[in-house]
Amino acid sequence: MVTEIRCVNQVIALVACACLTAGCGATLPTLPSQGGAAWTEVQTVHFTVWTDAPAERGRELARELERRRQVVTTTMGGAARNTRAFVIALRSARELGMYIPWQFVGVAWSAATTRNPTGLPGIAMNADHNQRDHVLSHEVTHVIMDGVFGHQPGWLAEGMATYFETADIEVGDESARVGLPEPGRLRVLRRTQPLRIAQLFACRAHACMDDTYYATSWALLSFLLNEHYDGLARYLRFAGAHPDQAETIAWHDAFPELPLDQVDHELGEWLVTGQLRLPRIRLTLQDFPATAHALGDPDVLAARSLLRMLFIARDPIVADEARAALALDRTNLLARLIETELTHTIAADDARATAAAHPDDWRAWWLVELAHGDGAEVADAHQRLCDLAENSAPRCSKAAREAVPQF
Repeated sequence: MVTEIRCVNQVIALVACACLTAGCGATLPTLPSQGGAAWTEVQTVHFTVWTDAPAERGRELARELERRRQVVTTTMGGAARNTRAFVIALRSARELGMYIPWQFVGVAWSAATTRNPTGLPGIAMNADHNQRDHVLSHEVTHVIMDGVFGHQPGWLAEGMATYFETADIEVGDESARVGLPEPGRLRVLRRTQPLRIAQLFACRAHACMDDTYYATSWALLSFLLNEHYDGLARYLRFAGAHPDQAETIAWHDAFPELPLDQVDHELGEWLVTGQLRLPRIRLTLQDFPATAHALGDPDVLAARSLLRMLFIARDPIVADEARAALALDRTNLLARLIETELTHTIAADDARATAAAHPDDWRAWWLVELAHGDGAEVADAHQRLCDLAENSAPRCSKAAREAVPQF
């Protein structure tokens, strides 16, 4: 055992050295067992939050995530599924900046994102940013829309998320006004022209998603909501089923009265002279209980490995951190999911042990199914994963998304 622990510590040290050599820009924070910040898991009905911010901040984030989720789902007429989202809330911009571009204070991912082994939508964010509430609303909207649509055209996803950014709940009123973006978005539109529709549709990478991109996405969605509501409803239905065709074929079918070559002119006119309706949504807020417990070194290593996997292309440290986590805890579910994604294989004994340690998590039974035991074992694992996931797991037959949001 002493030799094994020494080897794990050597792996962790090598990971830190490799990060510095690769130019990560910051030293990896020390693990909890070595005097680093404590990590906490906070669970509610719809969110699992892992954070190295103070435990009370983690509880606060989980409560606020649930509140803001209720604003979005109420506005949409309750269309969202009850999919759990996985949130990693890092305590500082410096720590978050080791994984995602510095201009972002939060990033959401879809359950179907390439190289997302978790099977869940999620959010990586800075727990202490001074605009944290706006970030929460923005990223929660992404997570909910993933449950409704799955993959969406980029402008639509960002337009929806920006639409709900300032959906603050009025104290004592239990209502929220939606539709007005964060003030910086409006300042962008006052000092510059929105992007042309061709530029907006063509932007598919973080490099072109600047302030004008987000402001234009909000402007186009708001314009369509206010002036072409029925067409937008048609577009949303088609976009959910055929996202790759949503910016061409779907547009022509949904907006026959608004050809693409007229959008730039009409959007510009509306921004100057049009009417912007800002719905006020009445809410009956529900408080969801939260449970919390401490996370250990294996969880922290797995969380870091996941962030690298999602946001740093071809990073070899992904595998190192996952292996270090599994050396400390063979049944660490997140690390096991990451290793299985990397190697495309899992030993049956490892899968069974992981399921025994996490019997209430459908993803553990998914690992048993992937391990290809005997027929009865595979059939039982499949039934368990679908029951636990309420048929929302990718391998379950009832995973079709049929709901369409109603504004």
